[in-house]
Amino acid sequence: MEKSIEKLNSMFNELQKSNLISFDEVKSMKNVMGVYIIYSHENEILYIGHTNKFHVRFGTDLKYESTHTLIRKLLKALVHKDIITAQQYFINKYKYRIKTCETKREAEALEHLAIWILNPIYNNNYLPIVD
Repeated sequence: MEKSIEKLNSMFNELQKSNLISFDEVKSMKNVMGVYIIYSHENEILYIGHTNKFHVRFGTDLKYESTHTLIRKLLKALVHKDIITAQQYFINKYKYRIKTCETKREAEALEHLAIWILNPIYNNNYLPIVD
C-alpha cells in the first residue's frame, strides 16, 4: 500500500510541475491516457479531469455544450456568454498541464487526488456567478 501511495504522490508532483502547454499540443496527443489541469488566462485552476484519448477530449468534447460538463458550467456561470467565446478561450487563452498514466485506475486515482487537494472551481457542484 505504501508503494501505491508513494507512486500517486510522485505522479501528483509531476502533474503540478509539468510544463504549461497549449490546446493544440494537448489535442495532438492521440490515444494517450492521463490527467489534465485547465488553467484560466489568469492562472486560476478551473478544472481537473482525466481521459483515455486527449485528442478526442480536446478535439471534440470540450468544444460542445452537449459533450462535456465544463462547457455547460462555464456558460451557466456566465463566464462566457456563448459557446463560440468558450471555444476560443479553450483554444487561445487557457493553458494546460498533463500527466500521462498507464491505466484508467491510475488516471482516476490521480484525478481524484488532484481535485481533492487543488479544489478547482468547476469540479465542484457550487457554481459562482461571475459578472
